[in-house]
Amino acid sequence: MIDPVRLCCQRLLRVLVWLSLAMLLLPGAADSDSGVLSRIAVSQKIRVAYPPNAYPIAFKDEDGLPSGYSVDLCRRIVASIQRDLGLDGIAISWIEGNTPRRLAAVANGEAELDCGTTAMTLARQRQVDFSYPVFVESAGILVLKKSGLKGLEDLGGTSIGVIPQTTTEQRLRPILAERMLDAELKPIKDAKDGREQLQAGAIDAYADDRLVLIGQVAASGATNAFRVIDADFSVDPYAFALARDDADFRLAVNRGLAQIYASEEIDRIFAQWFGADAQPTPLLDSIYFIFALQD
Repeated sequence: MIDPVRLCCQRLLRVLVWLSLAMLLLPGAADSDSGVLSRIAVSQKIRVAYPPNAYPIAFKDEDGLPSGYSVDLCRRIVASIQRDLGLDGIAISWIEGNTPRRLAAVANGEAELDCGTTAMTLARQRQVDFSYPVFVESAGILVLKKSGLKGLEDLGGTSIGVIPQTTTEQRLRPILAERMLDAELKPIKDAKDGREQLQAGAIDAYADDRLVLIGQVAASGATNAFRVIDADFSVDPYAFALARDDADFRLAVNRGLAQIYASEEIDRIFAQWFGADAQPTPLLDSIYFIFALQD
């Protein structure tokens, strides 16, 4: 004779087993406590990647500390996350690197956030996620005035330094082919390396985001020696790369940016790094306005 109580318990056990398996198969159920915010709450630390030679967006200052427009935005984002988590403080560990290095650091979990000059593209979203846009920049080409180079049409037969795997390289290569200019693209490490190789005569030109080029001219101590060719072959939005599949952390980052955009803080940060008389372009001003979202 079947014991009805025992049969009921067996059925209940089966239901509980199936429910447990179903919970494990739910997206994110297995690692609900392993997200970035959870790790930050426990460790009170965050790892942020940045470019050390991309003045004034992000760079290492004379004291060896990360500085710049993007760095200031990221520091305020971290402060916002600290308030949201109710922590007394969050220590930031800074990781240096060019764009490919920083993207790899975020993608492989070495860094939680990329705070620099990274253009948001569809291709890059296959490996990382992105915050709201933080800047819009066009590309340019830096040359020495004494070279006589004044435009793209003069670059045939020259060597142009460019950081590999960047949007600058990806957009410049087809433009040169389209205009039948046989320029050679040579790999450089970062912005400082490009400017120094140009000064040393190792390359004839150096291509990068226009503002980064201007920053390198200012850092050179020989501002009259250079010319920036406004080629405008690439116009890209900067955004902060972060890990994919972590909606809570992305929301926390975007909440911090929205708070900055909705306040006068963005005006102070912009004026500090681009000059008291400088004004955001209409496109950048629109980004600040659109993404000043409210809860």
